[in-house]
Amino acid sequence: MRFSRTGCWLLVSGALALGSCAAPSSDLAVTGQIEGHAIAVGSRVGGRVAEVLVDEGAKVHPGDVLLRLEPDDAEAELSAARANLAAMEAQLAKLEAGAREEEIRAANAAAGAAKAEYDMALAGARSQEIDAARAKADALQADYHDAREDYDRAQGLYESSVAPASTRDHAQHRLEAAAQQLDAAREQLDLLVEGTRNEQIAMAKAGYERAEANADLLRNGARQEDIDAARASRDGAAAQVARAEVALREMTVTAPPECTECIVETLDLQPGDLVQPGAVARVTDPEYLEIRVYVGAVWLGKLSMGDSVRFTTDAHGAEAFEGRIEFIATEGEFTPRNLQTEEERVQQVFLVKIDMDSASGKLRPGMAATVHFGAP
Repeated sequence: MRFSRTGCWLLVSGALALGSCAAPSSDLAVTGQIEGHAIAVGSRVGGRVAEVLVDEGAKVHPGDVLLRLEPDDAEAELSAARANLAAMEAQLAKLEAGAREEEIRAANAAAGAAKAEYDMALAGARSQEIDAARAKADALQADYHDAREDYDRAQGLYESSVAPASTRDHAQHRLEAAAQQLDAAREQLDLLVEGTRNEQIAMAKAGYERAEANADLLRNGARQEDIDAARASRDGAAAQVARAEVALREMTVTAPPECTECIVETLDLQPGDLVQPGAVARVTDPEYLEIRVYVGAVWLGKLSMGDSVRFTTDAHGAEAFEGRIEFIATEGEFTPRNLQTEEERVQQVFLVKIDMDSASGKLRPGMAATVHFGAP
């Protein structure tokens, strides 16, 4: 920026040309350059480039494929997410349907058997069982007595050298077996006479309660809280599938819907290149154009959003075109931070964007244009 002796200023960047600042002229002409609205396109996940289908400068339409990334990892994650969703859906369906009739019948039968064992433990042995056990013990007592007599006789004959040792040994084995059987029968009789112990009754009761509780669970079905938790897990798995599907779609970079007929401005990639998540190419729409100019603060109060303005281009001489103000900056540029005097405030400039179309192809990005504002 360069200042004259009278305090007037002139911006030498080539984007702004203003006359004397002593007083505003009846018409303000500000030079700028026509630009296309650039749209950055890319992938939100990144990856390795598999193929590039367009070159820089090519025309593309909405949905045209610009490049593809290798989809192997994304496809594997989608398959895993779908498998997990299927498992969650099966679990939810199982809880909502409840137990099968066969499972309920089996649980009822198990509870009935456990109840019978518990009742038997409470009631103890019947008198018929005790009498039968006593009769068995008496019979085994008689067998033991006979075995004892046979052994004593065989022992005597062996000592007198009348009978061999094998006869004595056989009688001894029979006596020992009879003694063991008699002891077992007496223990069984004692148990029946004494009745079931408290520990056995408690164990039988616990077994019955477990079986009955299991049958109740199957009859009543899953709790609503469990069903709600399973449904939430299913929904989470569905969200993972949707996320994986999005990631797989991000493997294909296409022209955006805003491009009726865009031009690929930058795309410098080759198959095998690794790209990070973010923009990988830039496209511009030749029908959606704008001019960026800067105006002084003295003019700012006379401009409003949506105002129509005229502009001319070097390429078309005096032919005038119309545009519309789409943006007015709220902060000034190219000026000192603190403006205290009126002379310094004149130096402040603000960015203004002029929106226009291509005028049936006459206007193109890169053309120099002069915007004409009316007198303030």
